[in-house]
Amino acid sequence: MNEDDRIRERAYQIWEDEGRPEGQQAEHWARAREELEPFYKEGNPLAGSVESSVAIPMPKSSKN
Repeated sequence: MNEDDRIRERAYQIWEDEGRPEGQQAEHWARAREELEPFYKEGNPLAGSVESSVAIPMPKSSKN
């Protein structure tokens, strides 16, 4: 999946989460791009995707 596809997928999710309002496509696209853009700049294009949404828990430090 390329960058535009991921942005489109996230914008759709935002649209659904907000109750499918009409006329806010540009705002949803911009929000999705802002959310995902840092991951692309860091060189991790899968970050923010379903593939990366399952985080492996970090072990707790024994130092307290």
